[in-house]
Amino acid sequence: MLPVTMRPRAYTMSSISVSVLLLRPCPGGSAFSLYNLHETGNPHGTEWGSMSWGHLISEDLIHWTPFTKPALIPDQPYDRDGVFTGCMAPPENSETGSLKVIYSSVRHLPFHWSTPPYPRDAAGLAIAESRDNGKTWTKLSENPILAGEPQGTQVTGFRDPFLAEWHALNDLRGQNSMYGLVSGGIEGHGPTAFLYSVPHRNVSEWHYLSPLVNIPARFQPSQKWSGNFGINWECVNFLTLEAGSNSRVCLILGAEGDIEREHIRNHKGDAHIPPRTVRSLLWMFGDLRVENNVPRFEYTHGGYLDCGSLYAANSFLDPVSKRHIMHAWIPEEDIPASYAKDKGWNGALAIPRELFLVSISNVTRALYSPLSEISSVGQVPNQDGSATIYTLGIRPVEEIVRLRKRHRHSCQQKYISLPPTAGASHALCSTSSTTWVLEAEIAINPSCCFEVGFHIRHNSDMSIRTMIMFSPQEETISVNKSRSTSDPNIRNCPEQGPFTLFYKTDCLGVQPKDKLETLRIHIISDADTLEVFANDRFALATMVYSPDIRPAGISVVAKGEQGSAVIEEVNIWEGLPSARKV
Repeated sequence: MLPVTMRPRAYTMSSISVSVLLLRPCPGGSAFSLYNLHETGNPHGTEWGSMSWGHLISEDLIHWTPFTKPALIPDQPYDRDGVFTGCMAPPENSETGSLKVIYSSVRHLPFHWSTPPYPRDAAGLAIAESRDNGKTWTKLSENPILAGEPQGTQVTGFRDPFLAEWHALNDLRGQNSMYGLVSGGIEGHGPTAFLYSVPHRNVSEWHYLSPLVNIPARFQPSQKWSGNFGINWECVNFLTLEAGSNSRVCLILGAEGDIEREHIRNHKGDAHIPPRTVRSLLWMFGDLRVENNVPRFEYTHGGYLDCGSLYAANSFLDPVSKRHIMHAWIPEEDIPASYAKDKGWNGALAIPRELFLVSISNVTRALYSPLSEISSVGQVPNQDGSATIYTLGIRPVEEIVRLRKRHRHSCQQKYISLPPTAGASHALCSTSSTTWVLEAEIAINPSCCFEVGFHIRHNSDMSIRTMIMFSPQEETISVNKSRSTSDPNIRNCPEQGPFTLFYKTDCLGVQPKDKLETLRIHIISDADTLEVFANDRFALATMVYSPDIRPAGISVVAKGEQGSAVIEEVNIWEGLPSARKV
């Protein structure tokens, strides 16, 4: 097992079920952190089926110990067709070792939003309990706690419970309750999450309140910046994010039934591989309101939580660090079933990510798009004509830097003027493993820089390579996999998402002027997985199936006038240690 990414052997992963921190006492009376994570998948093979829960634990979010047996399997009449995604109930007392999880108990398959009508009570909610810190689990005798969806509602889906404290809603309702969401949609109306109040004293009591969101099907505020919110939702979480005295209420969600993104739709060939599932991982900020005792979340702005294939995100509030931590699933839909079977796993967990509120002050403009058209940011105008903008922040958890301490090789370069006079690329280093991390800061002149980025996993003549590029004019970051492999059985579908840089007022000189922020890019490679981050507000996860090139090169590349981009600093750490404990 290579670093960071968890890849179960002989296993197909479907989604992330639970992530939570438990404080467990040590014999001397002190406590240490124990993170529990459950992934949903098939424990018997690399193809979909027999949905069960695996279980991993960690003390640091980076090094994970997997349990050898599934935690939950479909063995009851109410969950005979699968133990699907769920969440952990907030522990009442961390010192007792008692934990409860809530999951989608599926008793009737198939069901799908695209084949109405959705069968009544096909999926409900059930609870399992552990009294030994998650080593063994017992399903409650009173299951299912919900037999199915609300009465009188024809849904497009009903699954993926999420339960947490929501103080903002309690303040509006004058209540002291926890709140639960079940994801789905309403036939003929649009996607939503069904909102329940849940008393602290008994997490088996889910009292239906209302649909939380009322937006039309395939709602898309911007063709470029927001994504399409689809017809049915999965894995909806609510969060309250704060930056200083400012706060925003946020939903993260998986959208089904949207319109496939253009760069994927335009990809040619690969007819022998089934098309990708049309879905997106999105977020939205909004206002909470209660009218006539009916809670409602009203959209204000939103965007892509991940611009690649990442999906089925689940989050929790770390009670120690107060960070919102998210886990999610990188599916594999670009390879034939035989390829996954041969390598022994299908699907991976992405690196845990922190979600937070980004606040950028004194913003005057973006590269090319008017700020008013960027639906993924909110604006608060300043008296000088600039604005403070707010958006969702996303980055790998800071614990990942610990893996660098035991790297096999590293390199650093500074002040590389691009494109070089000798050609379009500049070699940085070669790698002997597929596990490495790259961080770079790049100053860009957008008037004469057309593209800047990296060629990775390339051979000596560049006939095999993967390209990670930022286009200032297009305001996009893309991963071009057209030359990642020559294997005709692999679909080299590109990934792409919107991203821009902002000009800020620079008041250090005699005359205030606009200054463009630098591009800060963070790339993490681990075997087939690739994750790209930029400026703490862009993320893209995907699978790249490259041949076993040893050594493989990493080069920086640009298109434009000489000196149109400058690598101020780039650092690479490669040969990272294993993060799996057996």
